[in-house]
Amino acid sequence: MKNGKLRVGIAGRRGISTAGGFRALPQAELTAMCDVDEARLNQDADQHEIPQRFTRFADMLDHVDAVVVSTPMQLHAPQAVMALKAGKHVLSEVTACVSLEECWQLADAVRTSGAMYMMAENYCYMRDNVLIHAMAGKGLFGDVYYGEGEYLHDVKFLHHNSDGSPTWRYYWQVGQNGSTYPTHSLGPVMQWFTAVDPSERIESVVCVGTGRHTDPEHPQDDTSILLCKLRSGKLIRVRVDMMSNRPHHMTYYTLQGTQGVYEASRLDNQRGNVWLGENPGAGPVRDEHRKWMPIEQFDEHLPEHWKNPPPEALRAGHGGGDYFVVKDFVDAVENETKPPIDVYTALEWTAAGLCSQISIANGGAAVKVPDFSDLSQRPVTLDAPPAIP
Repeated sequence: MKNGKLRVGIAGRRGISTAGGFRALPQAELTAMCDVDEARLNQDADQHEIPQRFTRFADMLDHVDAVVVSTPMQLHAPQAVMALKAGKHVLSEVTACVSLEECWQLADAVRTSGAMYMMAENYCYMRDNVLIHAMAGKGLFGDVYYGEGEYLHDVKFLHHNSDGSPTWRYYWQVGQNGSTYPTHSLGPVMQWFTAVDPSERIESVVCVGTGRHTDPEHPQDDTSILLCKLRSGKLIRVRVDMMSNRPHHMTYYTLQGTQGVYEASRLDNQRGNVWLGENPGAGPVRDEHRKWMPIEQFDEHLPEHWKNPPPEALRAGHGGGDYFVVKDFVDAVENETKPPIDVYTALEWTAAGLCSQISIANGGAAVKVPDFSDLSQRPVTLDAPPAIP
């Protein structure tokens, strides 16, 4: 750190969404940016007044204390590992890894480096998801036992460059079958479950799909359904669809508990509904006695910093999430505390998707999700991570 401030570098232009958050925090400063496209790098860095520019990730590491890894997803783990081995803190975009082997390599790097790692799953920081997290933690839904998340986003236009050549998404998002991009849907729901029981985790997954109908060039089914069986026996369902011809809808969730339920809206620009109040000992209740209430009537349960967010949060993307994820990362580094989405949480959510690829290839067979905090499950040998620019 220089002058008592955390010097931050961004790798990949997607990370520009974090710029406002770092600038708003007095204990951090955005000092560097890296991109392989030098013209685009200079354009973005000029626009956001970032002084140092690099086209090689390794070169930037000598000039920063922390990095935002927001490059194509196949580079997330190799770059995070490189940064951690250099003693740099890492805020990584999703997903954390693209193979189970990389998951173990990333866990090893965090254990040995002493540096901080956090996954920037900004959907966990959307206002309504934060509110349901707080309500679940207060026990307002009772014992939660079922949740859903859906990410429906037709991104076929992102599969090729303007010259027709394939982009990274062609290979890593739709070039493999299964739930290849699950954490936007899975992350918030898992946080709701762990708010009730911190020991909860994903034990195994099953994945099935619809087959390929819209764009058969790619091996990924139009819709994949990922079922996550938790340690307690409870269940989460995740739907990922990046192929179907339809308007996008990336933020549908539901949570069912013994004393209440949350249902997000399936319509754009509308908030969801909540029903609370079941008394487990009161016996059966007639349907007409149960009435939905708009979620905004429960805003009193929001954490204090969400009730009156700073202007920087109001201007940030994902409903303020892009500000609060940065704040939590910087606070964790400064205070040397566990970040909200630490490496083991990030790997659990990521591995659910990786194991889904094994499941769907085997006709929907159940696949156990490794616990990356348990060294007894670690393979004896691991190949070195690939070289990166």
